[in-house]
Amino acid sequence: MKKVNKRKEPKKGADSVIRLILLSFFKWNLICFAVITAVYIICYLYAKQSIEFTDSLYAFLDALLNSRWADYIFRNSYILLVPAFVCTILINSVIYSFSTLINFGRVYKSMNAFVDEDGQILSFPKSYSEVELKLSDIHLKVVENRRKAIEAEKKKDDLVMYLAHDLKTPLTSVIGYLTLLDESRELTAEQRAKFVGISLEKAYRLEQLINEFFEITRFNINTVTLERNRIDLNMMLEQIADEFYPMLSEKNLTVQTDIPEHIIMFADADKIARVFDNLLKNAVNYSYEGTSIKIGARIRRNRVIIKFRNHCDEIPRAKLDRLFEKFYRMDSSRNSYSGGSGLGLAISKQITELHGGSITAKSSPEHTDFTVVLPYVNAEYLTEEQLDF
Repeated sequence: MKKVNKRKEPKKGADSVIRLILLSFFKWNLICFAVITAVYIICYLYAKQSIEFTDSLYAFLDALLNSRWADYIFRNSYILLVPAFVCTILINSVIYSFSTLINFGRVYKSMNAFVDEDGQILSFPKSYSEVELKLSDIHLKVVENRRKAIEAEKKKDDLVMYLAHDLKTPLTSVIGYLTLLDESRELTAEQRAKFVGISLEKAYRLEQLINEFFEITRFNINTVTLERNRIDLNMMLEQIADEFYPMLSEKNLTVQTDIPEHIIMFADADKIARVFDNLLKNAVNYSYEGTSIKIGARIRRNRVIIKFRNHCDEIPRAKLDRLFEKFYRMDSSRNSYSGGSGLGLAISKQITELHGGSITAKSSPEHTDFTVVLPYVNAEYLTEEQLDF
């Protein structure tokens, strides 16, 4: 078995800061020791050469202490280096202790920036540079998360407003027509059938909107698991197109498919069908009347590419980039029949990415393309061991 050499990652965070502080402490002490030792050697050599300097130094020590201590110091002058070094260490320790307390005070004050959006991270000395960088990163993440939370809350508020309005419209119609059926005894059979039909249509729309409410809280990509099985892509897309016949007929639309036969994929059929269903529904809602929606598929290496193309108004670049955001509706003024919660494309993207693929949109003045790219594993050639996972 080949041995893998693991690179040691450099230590980060608190350990790195402590190491920098200690290195700085020892470095400063070494400098002080070098200066004290150099001063001692210079004085010693100068005293050897100059009798006047020696006499002056002896007189100073005699006046400061006494002749006994002056004689002792002159005979054992090198011993003075020890207390000098000890004093240096103590002084530096006190200085660095105060410095550490001051910098921790800066850390405490900088933490207020996490609460106050306008707060600033204080500057730190070089030995605390990593602390400053870490605090700045945390502050930026806190501000960004707060911004995203506010934005998400606003989107949900807008969603509730949209759906509350959309719920009220069909509900009012259902109540109105049922009231007419209940109170008007002279209605003809044809009128009753018409009112029942309208009420049923509005009730279906009401059910759709209620399901979208449940969708908001139910669908969480972190809890979704895939149940993979064999899929005939051609058959799936043809079946989905057939299910849209009533919607297509209302706008005089047609669907053209260009899909090679026998593309047998291995994926979660229900969830992939949901992606295609959302894309086709989106194409129907925005297509010009009397035009054709094209659905094509091709295999490129180990990828299968599925494209939905419809003829509609060009989508501005700013809106194109946001199509796959949750709760985003390209046109908030759409009527109740075409309006939705803005979850369809977002869920389609999450399902596609859960399969290891991608989904993109491209728009021009002539048409809009939605392209789904999925990993292609031909299920016809999978062994039983590969299917058992």
